[in-house]
Amino acid sequence: MFEHMTADRTANAIMQDSTFKGTNLVVEGTKDYKFYSKFFNIENTVQIKQVGGKEKVREVIELLNARNFNEKIGIIDSDFSKILSDEVNTENVFLTDFHDIEVMMFGSPALETTLNIYTTNEKIEKFLDGRKLRGIILDLAKQIGFLKLANHIYKLGLAFKPRQPQGKPLKYKDFIDNRTLDFKGNEQLITTVHNYSINRSDKVIDAKIVEEKVKELVDDKYDLLHLVNGHDLSNILFFLLKKVLRSPNMSLYDIHSIEDSLIMSYEARFWIDTELFKKIYDWGLSNNQTLFKEDIEHLYNKLRLEV
Repeated sequence: MFEHMTADRTANAIMQDSTFKGTNLVVEGTKDYKFYSKFFNIENTVQIKQVGGKEKVREVIELLNARNFNEKIGIIDSDFSKILSDEVNTENVFLTDFHDIEVMMFGSPALETTLNIYTTNEKIEKFLDGRKLRGIILDLAKQIGFLKLANHIYKLGLAFKPRQPQGKPLKYKDFIDNRTLDFKGNEQLITTVHNYSINRSDKVIDAKIVEEKVKELVDDKYDLLHLVNGHDLSNILFFLLKKVLRSPNMSLYDIHSIEDSLIMSYEARFWIDTELFKKIYDWGLSNNQTLFKEDIEHLYNKLRLEV
């Protein structure tokens, strides 16, 4: 509903809802709703509004701030903000610990639980042959991360997803080997994305310039958990399970299967260990608002007493 409304109309709708007396949580999209509804008390004290994008979350919260409407917070993905020292300073807007919520989940034991849903430990260990799984996946995702960062900084006009949700996605098999999960090289990655961007972007910069801009960034040392994109991590995980390990699990249908499994596997004990949770918890205390489900509040307070 709110995805198709302007920020102004969304803010008006939130303020005019006299039937709800709790806190409005404004998030980017459906995936965020699925994730945060696990932990916030949406039965009683919190309403989650998915508004369709990071900038719109900021705009809605800024409008509500200006109108002195206090019962609201927003959560957005950090994206490249910490790498570029361009962190959001909008009051009552909170950022994910890392690039996005998928990266937060990837760094937790939810990854191992998700893998166990779709394959066996024996298959994983045989594939790894002593290597570290997170390291392999991060090393692949960082290659795409550098390209996305260059696109963000230099406005290269590249497209990494279809204009419409039902459109054809980027083909990861064109730059990742579907037998070994080996990276086919930056030239192949850039060629794939550049070709994909034609007719999906208003103006695409020449591939040679794209390659030069990526090279300018590759030598810099970035925190990979802020560089890599969760969408790429999920795609690589799907590629690994479906193509390389050939999972027979019929529920492994597409990337959404991976994202949903990670959300399902991400436990409260992982959530309360994040900086995002702690900042929002403190906001609730300061504003006399109970935001989280009772079992999560109980677990957090119990663990604090044990420290």
